Amino acid sequence: MRILIFGGNGQTGRLVIDEALQRGHKITALIRNPSTLPAREGLTIVKGTPVELSNVESAWNAVPGDLPTAVIVTLQTPYTEGTRVMSDAHENAIATMKKHGVSKIATLASFGVGSSYPNINVLMRWAIAHTSMALGFADHNHVDEIVKKSDMKFVVFRAARLTMGKKARVKFNNKDGKGLGIFAGLGGSRGLSTWDRSTPVIQN
Repeated sequence: MRILIFGGNGQTGRLVIDEALQRGHKITALIRNPSTLPAREGLTIVKGTPVELSNVESAWNAVPGDLPTAVIVTLQTPYTEGTRVMSDAHENAIATMKKHGVSKIATLASFGVGSSYPNINVLMRWAIAHTSMALGFADHNHVDEIVKKSDMKFVVFRAARLTMGKKARVKFNNKDGKGLGIFAGLGGSRGLSTWDRSTPVIQN
């Protein structure tokens, strides 16, 4: 299968691309600066941004006759006033997915988004409420609303923490992450069909 990735040149995006290519999938990566991602067999790089609908449509048609059948989003949203990087990217993704008859989208979010907020560490709750982190989390929370209102087979992975440690088996928890600590980690992968229209908290 071919997968369309937003955020493929980031830390997590690179790991996703590595894993997908190792599993025999093909990747189309939409990124602002193609020079930041080395060319590889099975990887098609498209210059652009997911916040521009025309750029997203170009990514869908980058390989004639081989449309993506799923979308993965590993973008980071800036902690700035009025940011809509994640929101705009998902609205554009869903609009083009409907056009091309694709329904599967997987998004990397954070523990503390949506219904998992009451279960994060008290210090993190304070930081989200009183620092610029609130701006980024507001964007993520909007994404939560966008995908749930759509008819997509979404999975929003609420990562407890990202680390660059050794690859490890992922533990999947309920959507609220009750009982997880702030220093949980993330690694590995699992098939997505189990989690259609869900928001699991993940750790390793």
